[in-house]
Amino acid sequence: MPGSIKIDDGSGNYTILTNAGSLGSDKTITIPNETATLATTNGITQVDQWSLNTSLTSTTDPITQWTRTTGLALPSGAAIGTGMSVSSGVFTFPQTGIYRVEFKALVRFSAYSGGYTYIYSTNDNGSNWDNVSSTEGQGQTNYDTADSNATVILDITDLSNDKVKFRFYDEGSATLAGSSDFFGTGVSFIRLGDT
Repeated sequence: MPGSIKIDDGSGNYTILTNAGSLGSDKTITIPNETATLATTNGITQVDQWSLNTSLTSTTDPITQWTRTTGLALPSGAAIGTGMSVSSGVFTFPQTGIYRVEFKALVRFSAYSGGYTYIYSTNDNGSNWDNVSSTEGQGQTNYDTADSNATVILDITDLSNDKVKFRFYDEGSATLAGSSDFFGTGVSFIRLGDT
């Protein structure tokens, strides 16, 4: 006879877990003496994406021209969860946790030049910033482009102090391509799990 465990939510709804083997005698289930939260989702509670809405033709730190992405996988530009907030180019996280932060950059060139993108993080509300990920591209003519991704995993433990910003550095003839029509340059935030 297979063994089974019935899990009841107290409202008449229940799930039965069945073991294909036989339970020949009483079995014991041990639950650790710890406080925990039972996840009822797939574990991804925050997803957000922002687009650069205009092209940048000179060094910019921080980049401030962000618009929440619309018309893509996230319906009507709405984030999953609360979503990020941004003020003067500095992004604040909505929930503590481990986040994957990505800066997708499309750089175009009009002459020989370099174009560089950076992700910076702070754990003291912007008093100090650390370069945590970067990309670089070079071109020689107006036919050259660089499409790159800077990515970092961050442990966000303090919503008041742990923040990120993004920077573009132009050596002279590089343009960070922005658009309100497509996701050429933008940033993505995905909460992977608890800190």
